[in-house]
Amino acid sequence: MLQGLTSKASLVRAKASTVQVARGKRQASCQATAKKATTSGQQVGAPVFEGVDSAFGAIKDWNGDLDDFKMDTDLSKLVSEDDLKEKRKEFEGLLDSYSYRFQPGDRVVGLVLSVGKRGCTVEIGAKLPAFCPSHELSVKNTTNVRALIKAGMEREFEVIPSRRNGETLFVSARIIESSMSWKRVMQLYEKNAVVEVRIKHVSRGGALVELENLQGFIPKSHLGMDLEKAKENIGTTLVAKFLEADSESNRLVLSHRLANVQSNVKDLEVGSVIKGKVVAVKDYGAFVDLGLEFNALLHVSQISYNRLFNVDQVLSVGDEIKAMVLSYDANRGRVSLSTKKLEMEPGDMLRNPAKVFDNAEQMASQFRERVAAAEAVARASAAETKGDAKESAPAE
Repeated sequence: MLQGLTSKASLVRAKASTVQVARGKRQASCQATAKKATTSGQQVGAPVFEGVDSAFGAIKDWNGDLDDFKMDTDLSKLVSEDDLKEKRKEFEGLLDSYSYRFQPGDRVVGLVLSVGKRGCTVEIGAKLPAFCPSHELSVKNTTNVRALIKAGMEREFEVIPSRRNGETLFVSARIIESSMSWKRVMQLYEKNAVVEVRIKHVSRGGALVELENLQGFIPKSHLGMDLEKAKENIGTTLVAKFLEADSESNRLVLSHRLANVQSNVKDLEVGSVIKGKVVAVKDYGAFVDLGLEFNALLHVSQISYNRLFNVDQVLSVGDEIKAMVLSYDANRGRVSLSTKKLEMEPGDMLRNPAKVFDNAEQMASQFRERVAAAEAVARASAAETKGDAKESAPAE
């Protein structure tokens, strides 16, 4: 066995020696040719064809004709077809492992590639273009798809679940629009703002309206008009106040009546005298129609300075009265009245209501003067207290 290994080693050394000798001869030949070219007037670096061997063999002069050129090596033998298929699968696997897996709820910026009646295709960076169905294009209710979106448009989409099998992802622009609209609506709701809405449809229960591209509802009791009049106003705008706004349940309820109340109540002043008609009598007081699309309350305790046990002993439905505005809440649409403050003597409302109504403006003026004087005293007292506090503060 040892002799066999020694013989193989000798053969390897012999082959190596032969390669070195051949390499030396080739280098000597190249140097001689270069020297000859230099002495014959050729510049160093100029192409030389006669007798020049390269490291890959002799360089042949083809005289510009490559028809007879043949590769000595068949490249198809280097990589087999099966190897190519295997490498291709391996490469695709690497792409899959490094590709982002889109999930429902992901928000992406997409480029609209094409638009059709059923929807549009969108490039979002996935393996295949995503698809946005027509009903997911916008919160606006329309069948004209091309009026909503055009090819070449870039916008934000949200990936949505799909019951269809396949690699095509489904996206929605409607969810993005709805989210933005709800943000604006919730800001208005938190500010308790009066908003303008457009009437879209009227039913027995009330009216469907549109606010910031969202659908809202005004109950019949909050329309402030009968249903026939509301139907005549379909397509027009009206003011409304929020009753309820919930983005999670997609619930938006408004009131036109309260918006009118707030607008009209702002024109009222505490201490002013107004006329009204009694429309309801209760144990706790009377409701008075002021002609402002809402009723005010004359509480039993504000009818007279003298104690009153039964309101209907003094007031009846249909009575026209004068009363002073005692307080109001514009946001809630509530107004409180008083006839007690208009009495010249305690019990006048029980004995002679007409006398109270005749002297209403005079008594209301005196009431406002007393209130103004009391407020002046309160301000002076507050200023004096503040001054004493500064004087008693230790010097720094």
